[in-house]
Amino acid sequence: MQLSPIKDIDCNTDYQAFKKKWGDDPRFQALDRKEREFLLNERVFPLKRAAQEKAQAERAASVSSFKSMLQDKGDITSASRWSKVKDNLKSDPRYKSIKHEDREKIFNEYVAELKAAEEDVERKEKARQDEEERLRERERALRKRKEREEHEVERVRSKARRKEAVESYQALLVETIKDPQASWTESKPKLEKDPQGRAANSQLDNSDLEKFFREHVKSLHERCVLEFRALLTEVITAEAAAQETENGKTIINSWSTAKQVLKSDPRYNKMPRKERESLWHRHAEEIRRKQQKLGRDQEAEKHSEGKSRSSVDSGKHISASRRTHDHRR
Repeated sequence: MQLSPIKDIDCNTDYQAFKKKWGDDPRFQALDRKEREFLLNERVFPLKRAAQEKAQAERAASVSSFKSMLQDKGDITSASRWSKVKDNLKSDPRYKSIKHEDREKIFNEYVAELKAAEEDVERKEKARQDEEERLRERERALRKRKEREEHEVERVRSKARRKEAVESYQALLVETIKDPQASWTESKPKLEKDPQGRAANSQLDNSDLEKFFREHVKSLHERCVLEFRALLTEVITAEAAAQETENGKTIINSWSTAKQVLKSDPRYNKMPRKERESLWHRHAEEIRRKQQKLGRDQEAEKHSEGKSRSSVDSGKHISASRRTHDHRR
């Protein structure tokens, strides 16, 4: 006799229940317990897995539907509390699709998702702002570096332009101003007539022009002083000072006498009139000091030589007396 297959096995069937119902069936008795349990599990496990998957899918759909309801409310935020919002949800069918004990848990999951999403947005926004700030900082650094480089280039150029302006103006002074007694007021109009415009350069203001003018005049004066002193050294000498005029004057005690021998030299005329006599006077005084010192040295030397001769003569007299005394003895 052929037996029909058993059709009342489902995902909840276990061995004891199956044995109670089918224990007398020849097909059940034909196998030992281990084989029965293995074959039963082989049949039940796929059914149980399918049932679990279906239940999970249904729950996932219900959870998704429940969260959609929370999202549709529009006023639920990451700061919302279940106790404050649940009464406004009870009329929605999606609210009832979830078991009572699961509703608050799913709500809290939804709120946590909102909070995580907000934090993610904040992180991304902060990262964006940080990146923008880094870009701005790099741009500022590049801009500052470029400004520094441009400023340095301009500084070097300006320095070169000023140096060129100064050198050109100083060349104009050398060409135009040759008198160490020249005044700025009288010389300025003459300098401004320069066809090359060297006294009208934008790199030099009026104070610069006057300053360099005075430095130039000072150098002219210093050169004249050096040349006049050289003239005095050449002409006003101790040997020349020994020559007296008929009235007893010499070139170191009489300026009028000295200038007669000096005025034929160009260096005399270059020296400003008001300073000639004072420079001559200092030079003559230096010669007199040297002559006085030389006289003192010579006198001291004569005195020293006289003392030495006296000592020698005294020594000779004592030696002669001793020899005479010895001879008498």
